[in-house]
Amino acid sequence: MRVRHRRLAAALATALTTVAIATLTMAPTAAAAPTTLAEAANTRVGLPDAGRVGNGNDPIVFSKPNGLGTMDVITCTGATDYPHNSSGTPSAVTGKSRSSCTAPVTQIRAQAELWRYLEGYGYVQTGIGSLAVGFNTPGPMPSTAYDICQGRLAYWVAVGRHTFFAPPGYSPPSISFRTETPPVGVNC
Repeated sequence: MRVRHRRLAAALATALTTVAIATLTMAPTAAAAPTTLAEAANTRVGLPDAGRVGNGNDPIVFSKPNGLGTMDVITCTGATDYPHNSSGTPSAVTGKSRSSCTAPVTQIRAQAELWRYLEGYGYVQTGIGSLAVGFNTPGPMPSTAYDICQGRLAYWVAVGRHTFFAPPGYSPPSISFRTETPPVGVNC
């Protein structure tokens, strides 16, 4: 009976320590307030997963042993373009993302998002592109998000969401990640 109580007490102490550490690491830190709109826009407040950003430069790989001591490899990448004045839609800002692979995969997805900096609120999602989906194709699968131009300087971040499903026999079975641009000022 004593051994059981000791184990229970040890498990409880471990759980309380874990909760305390998680609470302390999530507490906001005091930081100097931004003094200009550009500095405020660079704080990335309001962006989803602001601390965990993929840059799209590192390709992901699906692999399958082929029985000869080597591997068959499919390399996939995701990219997001900087927000910019739209060349096809007047008075609009565009953010584009695309997903592609070196060989056909079971399914490939891409979706673009635009986030605009609103003073006092941080970044707010203002545009989302349609979900581009392709089956048994290497891509590229493009998606474009639009937002109305303000007629003055504003800051945007483009986010791309990318998902790849491997062909049978390849591992891992699927991979999802996001790419994101730094804040970009667009004056239109």
